[in-house]
Amino acid sequence: MTDFGSLVRAHGKTQLEIKNRYPLPTEKNRVSYSIDAFMFTPAQLGINDERFSVDQFFSDVKSHTRFSISYVPLARLVDPGCSISPLTRIRNYLDTATFSADMSEHRVLYELRTLANLFSAEMKATYRLLSDIASAGISQHLVKKTEKFLDEASVFLQQFREFHSRFMEPSINSRIRTAMRWSDESISLSAEKMLFYLHRVFDGHKIQSVIENMMKAENQHRREMKYPSVLKNKNDSEIERILYRESILKKWAQTVLYMSSEETGTNRKIGHILAGVAAAAAMTFAIVATFFAERLFASYSIPWAMIIVVSYMLKDRIKEILRGILLRIMPRFISDRTEKLVDQILQKNVGKTKSMVRLVQLKETPRSVQAVRNAGANPFQTILPPENIIHFRKDISIKSGKLMKEHSRIEAVTEIIRVKMDRFLEEMDDAKKLLRTWKDGRISAVKGKRVYHINLVLRLVSSEDEEQLSRYRLVVNRQGIQRIEEVVSR
Repeated sequence: MTDFGSLVRAHGKTQLEIKNRYPLPTEKNRVSYSIDAFMFTPAQLGINDERFSVDQFFSDVKSHTRFSISYVPLARLVDPGCSISPLTRIRNYLDTATFSADMSEHRVLYELRTLANLFSAEMKATYRLLSDIASAGISQHLVKKTEKFLDEASVFLQQFREFHSRFMEPSINSRIRTAMRWSDESISLSAEKMLFYLHRVFDGHKIQSVIENMMKAENQHRREMKYPSVLKNKNDSEIERILYRESILKKWAQTVLYMSSEETGTNRKIGHILAGVAAAAAMTFAIVATFFAERLFASYSIPWAMIIVVSYMLKDRIKEILRGILLRIMPRFISDRTEKLVDQILQKNVGKTKSMVRLVQLKETPRSVQAVRNAGANPFQTILPPENIIHFRKDISIKSGKLMKEHSRIEAVTEIIRVKMDRFLEEMDDAKKLLRTWKDGRISAVKGKRVYHINLVLRLVSSEDEEQLSRYRLVVNRQGIQRIEEVVSR
């Protein structure tokens, strides 16, 4: 089974991306995972309750959940006996459908888009493998392996494009026919791009001519099919048009892998109820204090007024303290956002997620998280202004049995969480600072970047109680994320 884990990287200068991979075991009907992200921010950034509310945090967070499909070798994709190959399934649809009504449109569209994704993934994976091998030198073994790969790619392209004549039958509606063309154009662009990268790997080798001929063939094929993704004039507007077309085709193919999410608000309502309970308890205290004042002192006297004022002052504190206690002792029943995951093919609920965010103190974080954060830290950390800590938690539950029954090619679910960092940058000093030093025996000043460190500790837990801890250092300044370093705890 594919291991679960996280990948942290910058998405542009002002967005942090956390990509989590959740395997789907075939022997279980339901699996669950949770991720706790602790962001330790310097006190100077002012990340506190006044500037960073729950609603503000979630307005800066976007998440997408999609399937991760298994790699299928090109040789298997063209094998008629391979039941998971989209080519085999499309051929079966065409063979059994005698009328337009007999063919399930959304099934054919699903297989065509999946085929584009599988081909692109296989081309990328094979290119990376060949490129890694080539880094040690071009050997005869590598050349033969590359020639075999190019032959398999050619056979795949030939067999897939034989469907064009089948899709011209009168029983095929225009949407399916258009989907065939879009899939073909997407596959051609993927092939050309990976061949271009492969061409650079074998710089100066005779196999370059073979790769070059295949690239020319793909470009010529798109010309003959009158696809929009053909560069005719090398001006800026033409290049912009081609890049936009490529982006549209990529999104068209990849959206078949994404699940949509719909917020339910159930846990938020529970939170409101518990907050109401805390408010009711606090109000009860205030009323009892009022009865007590009325019993012991004359109405509108100074002692009576002091008891009333103190009771109302304590009422607000009691309400907040009780609410905090309830949120701590019932974390799995309260969340700031609850969403259900909907499979676009099944149009059914296949899972749910619960998310919550809190500003916490170091002592409120798990000991394992504290150990990872403090590993190799400044020995005088305790006397420095305390860091402001954002705790983001997300629980995900997936009906793996239902998904695997319908999608036999998927092996995991990938969740992409993106956090906008703009609010973190607002209180930072100017990015450039002067450093005074000695140079060539003379005093000089050199310009440098003033940076801040935000430590991110991730804690992943599976339904098998397997725990993973990792730490990253975000080096940022007013211009955004400069780099992200993984910190290995020792």
